[in-house]
Amino acid sequence: MPDQPKEPEKTIYQRDKTAKERQPVADAPKVPTKPKPKVKKVFVPKKATFTTDKPMEHRVRNIRLASMESAKMIWEILLDFQTDLAKEEVDDPDKPFHDWEKVEKFFIRLAKKYSNCKSKKLGGDLGWVDKAMPIPEQILTQELKNEIMELEKFIIPEPIQSKLGFHIIIICESQVHTPRKKTEEKETRPLF
Repeated sequence: MPDQPKEPEKTIYQRDKTAKERQPVADAPKVPTKPKPKVKKVFVPKKATFTTDKPMEHRVRNIRLASMESAKMIWEILLDFQTDLAKEEVDDPDKPFHDWEKVEKFFIRLAKKYSNCKSKKLGGDLGWVDKAMPIPEQILTQELKNEIMELEKFIIPEPIQSKLGFHIIIICESQVHTPRKKTEEKETRPLF
């Protein structure tokens, strides 16, 4: 067998052990790096405690049914729809508000189809309800109005029983009640 070439003991590629590690130059221009993408701040509605001595009023929608079984069934359909919307992953900071709009539109469709209230044609819309308002007897009862005043927005409570039937109610909007003033006749004075 022919002799294999041998590696020299000192190669030209051998590292110089006396050399210092490379230090970055202070005044050397920095290589631009990719800027980090700005993270969008997501608006998360906080459950703030809002206390005021002024009365509140709510814009309310209602589905009135004859039996508790049918009311529970439609209530569960609404809750399932709401949870299905919440499970969808969308990169939208206002997703909870858009979801609530979809729930309200779905509620309107159910009210127009199944409600036996006079507000059926309006999608169950009862308008603005406050403690001081007179009660339309064919639509609301005093007990139902008291229940409405204790409800929260974005939550669909279990069906409420009244002497008129079983009600599924959602609060669409809430605001501080400002009594509407009647237009008073102003006294006219002569300018001179």
